[in-house]
Amino acid sequence: MARRADHSKEELASLVVNTAEELIAEEGIDAFSARSLSRAIGYTAGTLYHHFKDLDDIVTQVNTRTLVGLARAFADATPSSDPRQMLHNYADAFLGYIALKRNLWNALFEFRRKPDQLVPPWYIEAIASLIRIIAQCFQDIRPDLDDKVARQSGQLVFASIHSVVSLDSSGRLNLIMDRDIGKVVHELVDMHILAYAHRAK
Repeated sequence: MARRADHSKEELASLVVNTAEELIAEEGIDAFSARSLSRAIGYTAGTLYHHFKDLDDIVTQVNTRTLVGLARAFADATPSSDPRQMLHNYADAFLGYIALKRNLWNALFEFRRKPDQLVPPWYIEAIASLIRIIAQCFQDIRPDLDDKVARQSGQLVFASIHSVVSLDSSGRLNLIMDRDIGKVVHELVDMHILAYAHRAK
């Protein structure tokens, strides 16, 4: 087993998060533990807590990377001057990213934090920044409506896509409908666009 001196503090912290990300991606969050992580990096479990507050802290670091990755996927989405089409392009980017990072995405919402463990403000901001990207499209559709209304529609689209993906990941979507997930998601986006476009001022 490696000695702590084999890596600097920064190197070990990076090794821990990198390895945690790999383990969660391969095996899922339910199989992830301090023991499996320490075994993979060749250090004792106690060593982990010299560099991180607890396992929640490590998973939060991994989850933040996942959110940053989705932000990059949004940035790489096919551009369009039509905000309605852009919402569909973001939906495609969303689905494509989650298909590649399914276990990591599930870890965002399946990991159970300790009751007294507060979600860091910067983590909440990472999610909010994604919703703002979606909300901007709604704002462009109806500039006359309040920003809050656009933000709420962005939240609904984000939550709707996540819900459908969660059902699909658990194998339960086909219990409700025998349809392609992409078609379902795009119909949901169209429904939200239609409701927003006809919303009273």
